[in-house]
Amino acid sequence: MKTALTFACVASLALASTSLGDILDANPSANNGGSANWAMFFDLTSNGPGLAVTHMTTASNAAAFSTFNIEIFTRSGSGLGNPGPGQSTDGWTSLGVVEATQGDTNSGISQLIDIPDIAIGAGDTTGVAVLFTVAGPRYFGTGSPPWQVFEDANLKLTTGDARSAPFTSGGSFFSSRGLVGALTYEVIPAPSTLMLMGMGGLLAAGRRRRV
Repeated sequence: MKTALTFACVASLALASTSLGDILDANPSANNGGSANWAMFFDLTSNGPGLAVTHMTTASNAAAFSTFNIEIFTRSGSGLGNPGPGQSTDGWTSLGVVEATQGDTNSGISQLIDIPDIAIGAGDTTGVAVLFTVAGPRYFGTGSPPWQVFEDANLKLTTGDARSAPFTSGGSFFSSRGLVGALTYEVIPAPSTLMLMGMGGLLAAGRRRRV
């Protein structure tokens, strides 16, 4: 039992110490926006490994250095389209509300926001909705252009839609309206990798005890 507990602790520490945050940039500036209580919708797809999106920056119409709130919702599969999943709460889960701080520019990009972790399984797509309160979202897009795609070797962002009355069939719908800012994510090691890291940690600890 003691060995099993030690192994689990070492594996957990190994994950924490080896997961390096990567940044996926979206649009660098906004040319459009909405009001408080609007939501932005986008999809996150793993290009291979399991991922956790842990932080983000986003644009809002808040004054420089003022605070606003965002609530993160997720669902299995795409959250985009009209008619689409954004017209109902069915299938959506709120991960929680966090406070955000605007950057040094009015209606610009926020400081880094520590969001509830968004888990994306290997090869899976997770729909995301970001509901703004106190301030409204700023985004990129006018008219009806196609969704934008930003991706690297691990993560693909498809963005996105904006709704003035999210999770209802009313209000206004605009697409595409692209995320402005960036996403920070971590690659989640496969269980076999965690096992090897845990064994390595135990062996190192044993060598230290024998010295």
